[in-house]
This record gives sequence, C-alpha cells and structure tokens, in this order.
Amino acid sequence: MTYTAPDHYSYKFKFDIEKLPASQKDRIPCRLAVWGVFFGLVFAALGLFEAFTYFLEPAETDYNFSLPNQAPVPEAGALRYFFDAFVFIFGVLIITISVMAMLRYKKIFFDGDKIRIVHKPLFGDKKVETEDLYNYLGVLFKAEYYQFGLINRNRYIIELYHHDKNKRVPLYISTSGRNIRKIWEYYAAKLKMPALFMTDQGLVSRHHAELNKTLKEMARKWQLKALFQTQQTAPDSVKCVVKNNKVIVKEKYLFFDAYSLLSCLGTLVVALGAGALIYFHTELLPVIGLWWFCSLLALCFAIISFALLSLFSKDVLIVTNRDIILGHNLMFLRMDAEFLPKNQIQAVDVGHNPTTDRYYLSVVSHDKSMIFGKNMPVEDLRWVRGYIIREIVRNS
Repeated sequence: MTYTAPDHYSYKFKFDIEKLPASQKDRIPCRLAVWGVFFGLVFAALGLFEAFTYFLEPAETDYNFSLPNQAPVPEAGALRYFFDAFVFIFGVLIITISVMAMLRYKKIFFDGDKIRIVHKPLFGDKKVETEDLYNYLGVLFKAEYYQFGLINRNRYIIELYHHDKNKRVPLYISTSGRNIRKIWEYYAAKLKMPALFMTDQGLVSRHHAELNKTLKEMARKWQLKALFQTQQTAPDSVKCVVKNNKVIVKEKYLFFDAYSLLSCLGTLVVALGAGALIYFHTELLPVIGLWWFCSLLALCFAIISFALLSLFSKDVLIVTNRDIILGHNLMFLRMDAEFLPKNQIQAVDVGHNPTTDRYYLSVVSHDKSMIFGKNMPVEDLRWVRGYIIREIVRNS
C-alpha cells in the first residue's frame, strides 16, 4: 500500500495480551480531546458574547482611562469586532482540531498468531493490514521527544517492529519511564521474541532472557571492561567537572534543532505581540477594556519568561561512587533529580529519536529510564556513554 499513517496516536496505551483474542484502539486520549472541545467552546462563546454585548452598550462609552486620543466609536467598534472574531475563530479551530483527532485511529486485533490492523484516516476509507506474528522482527523499545508549543516531554513506546511502518503495532505507550524496562521484558518474554533497541549503530537485538541482567553482570560475562579501559578526552561541547567523590557532566553550549528554532520563533512572535499591545495601548484600551489588556499582556510575559527559562535550562549528569544522578535544572536552580544505583543499571545506550532525527543518552534500570542530552551531537553522546559505562564496570 502507498498510504502513510502516523506510527502511533496515543500518549497512554496498554495492549493486554493475557487473554486472546484481544483488540485495542490507538487514538488520541478522549480526555485530551474533551478538554480541547471544552476550551474551544469557552473561547467561541466568549467571542460571541463580547460581540453581542456591543449592541447593549450606550452609544457613547466613557472609558475614563485618562488617555489621550481615544479612538472614535465607529473605529473602536470595527476593532472590537475584529478582536471578537479572532477569539471566536480561535475557539472553533480548537474544537475542529480536537474532533479531527478523535475521528482517526488505529485498531489492532491479535489472536496469538495473526495481527490485523485497521487504519481509520480522517478522510477516505479504512485501510486494513493483516500480518503473521513471525514476520515481525521483535519487540522494540524507543523514547520519542515531542513538543507541544513550549512544552517538552518524552514518550516511551514499546511496539512490535516491522519494516513497513504501517504494520507496526503499539504494545505500551506512556509519558512516564517508570518500570518501562520491566514492561519491555514482559512483552518480549510473553511473545517469545527478541528485544530490540534503536541505537546510534543501528538496530540492536537482545535475547529476552538477557534483559534482566545488570551492566556489571554483562561486563563480567562479555568482558566489557576491556572495551572501556581507555579514557578519551572530553569533547569541546561537554563540560566535565571533577569534585569531591563525584563528577558532573553537562552541556557546555546550547544546541538547537528545528523544534527549538520553532519555539524561539513562536517566542519572538509573542514578544512582538506584547510590544504591539504596549505601543498601541491608547487605541486598544477603549476596544478590549482594561481587564483584557492586562490579561493578554500578563499572558505574553508569562510565555516569554517560560520560554527563556526552558531555553537556558540544561540537565546535568552526576556520577558518584554509588549512583548515576540526572539533575533537572531551571536556569541555575536545581529543581529535582533522578537516582539510579550503579549496581542496578542494565543498559547505557545512545538511542535515536526518529521524530526529531536526534540522538539521546539512555540510562536504564529494571524500574526506570533516564534520558540525557536530547540535543547533543551523537559523537559527544558516545563519549558520555563510554564514560558512564567505564565508571559502572570499573570494579567488575
């Protein structure tokens, strides 16, 4: 077939294969779509309400803002209707996008031997794919970095991997990495298939029985210690600070990709909008009122502040005698941290995110996964991976 469909729609998904045959739908969460419709209705109703209340106001309104050169009533009315129409159209657009997201889905049927996938596009007829289970290469684990405007999240995905992307089957999707490796092991063992992971060197296959071994155990079995004895000089883009009983590894520079540039462009547009609000305040105040003016200005400054804080906030990787720690910073403030004991770490890999075509460092234990360096060059991530593995297997 020549059609293409998104790999997955869901952000929270679990395929129950304990009782077969089973079926499940992969679609945008209903709660997210319902909230979208709700806020869309609020904006649409607000736009209509503001437009109709214009007829109920006196012919001459005294705004009493003590500002010179207030716009005359006809001009103010035209500007006000333009603003009301914008709010109404914005609400209708949110409703439309939410409804469209609910109309498309991927439905999967599995009886233990065959998989049937029904693709429901937004327009057109349903597309049906049928495939035998043995034609799948294995159970793939991947982490995708996605961005909603200025909000960045990781989406952890476990799927049955097929060369044809239209035939890939989601097994588990979550925005939380908790117990993700345990869930990966469960699906691989239950289906008796290889466990797959996409790295900087390509697709790696591991027997599902080996997944429960720690990196130290694998180092003793496969002599990994000999591969990571040589300590290379840190690359220019990585800052490695040695302190008492710990080493701090972090990005030295800011790295930009297409998503970061779009975020910066959006922030610039918001900043220009805030500047326009301030510059044309004498014309806008009689049109939208003081409350709307202050609310829009506060919203613009909040978005700009959040974007700047996110832009200059970089995670740090801390290596101690016992733990690998991922610290989450907000500018220069340490907000929270994730801890992984060295003797529980089962894998340190450089993974690939097909959504952004960027690489990231993945430090994984049986219960959780930590993601570091989502925008760093792959060569620098390889150095960090080698350094972390060397620290873990040093005393193996």
